[in-house]
Amino acid sequence: MNRNLLALTTATCAIGTQTFVFAGLLIELAADFGISATTGGYLAAAYALTYAVTAPFIALRTGRLERRRLLWMALTVLGCINLVASLAGTFGQLIGLRIVAGLAATLVIPVVPAVVASLFPPEKRASALATVMGGMVIAFLFGMPAGSLIGGYFGWRSTFLLASVLCFSSALAIRFTLPRVVSQDHTGWALLLKGWQPPVRRLLLMTLTAFSATFCVIPYIAPVMETIIGSTSKVALSQMLVGVGAIFGIVIAGKFASAEHAGRLLKCIFMIIALTQLLYLCSMLWLNGLGLYSWLGLGSAVLLGSAALFTISPLVQAQLMDAAPQARQVVMALNGSMMFLGQGAGAALGAQVTQSFSLPMIGLAGMLVALIGLASAYRLQHSRGATANQPAG
Repeated sequence: MNRNLLALTTATCAIGTQTFVFAGLLIELAADFGISATTGGYLAAAYALTYAVTAPFIALRTGRLERRRLLWMALTVLGCINLVASLAGTFGQLIGLRIVAGLAATLVIPVVPAVVASLFPPEKRASALATVMGGMVIAFLFGMPAGSLIGGYFGWRSTFLLASVLCFSSALAIRFTLPRVVSQDHTGWALLLKGWQPPVRRLLLMTLTAFSATFCVIPYIAPVMETIIGSTSKVALSQMLVGVGAIFGIVIAGKFASAEHAGRLLKCIFMIIALTQLLYLCSMLWLNGLGLYSWLGLGSAVLLGSAALFTISPLVQAQLMDAAPQARQVVMALNGSMMFLGQGAGAALGAQVTQSFSLPMIGLAGMLVALIGLASAYRLQHSRGATANQPAG
């Protein structure tokens, strides 16, 4: 692997791990603070919504900064935040630290694809982005499961220590491997208007609905697994299944990220996401405590859901960078905002549905959101087809 790609991959791995490293120990964390697991899920919402609201504005202020320095310093700050999180004395303190972590993440997530765009020619960007997304696969295959295993032996606080070590390690890799990368972005508040241009707006909507649907369930994977399997002792295995599904998604994205018929591919993705949420619903209602059948239901949902998300992310990113070449960090920040707004909204919707109805209903909520995304994908394909059929001149 190109050493620059390897360094950037460590950043996505660190970010992916620290975002949800505590998810497998959510029940234990909640019990330690005397709160419900549903309330504990707001840790994910706090981080995600902070990123969603602030990322575009922070990108406007930092878009001209040299990329390597920005990345390694932000990762160092994230390492310190996770180190302090391992010592949090109250749930309020932990929520506050996750909010600060969301702010620091705005200086990493949009910058990584912008660096890829600067270092690689257009014909290689899609495959390079898919490779860098492999860091997320590593996070799901090894980072988060390792956090769950370590947390099982040493307590939930140790999961934040693991996240801290990964962030510090990535900061060193970026600092001593990546060349200096001068920003090519323009500046000015007018760049935010790029997000309202039809090609960009439609792509951002795809990101928002895909993540909203999926994250109705993901933050609550521990209680979902307890409902279906009857235990959370193998939650690390379900996290590894996310990594396996992500591998399939990245392979598909590497082949089709530059496909002309993106609307058709997006429709397929949203059909899969809707099916995934239906599988969660059915598994919690009718396959709970049935041994192999329970594992088949849960495992299929996890694999399909992760494959869909890891297909749509590089696909959308590659098209966004082509749509706004002088505002890459801003449109990547907007895309990241949609990702995390989707995660936060999905987590909050899941919490509300659980409190108002029951845990299995989060699958139904996710399916309904996915159907909204499917309708949007139909409109996207129709609008592109109408544009293509218009006569020139």
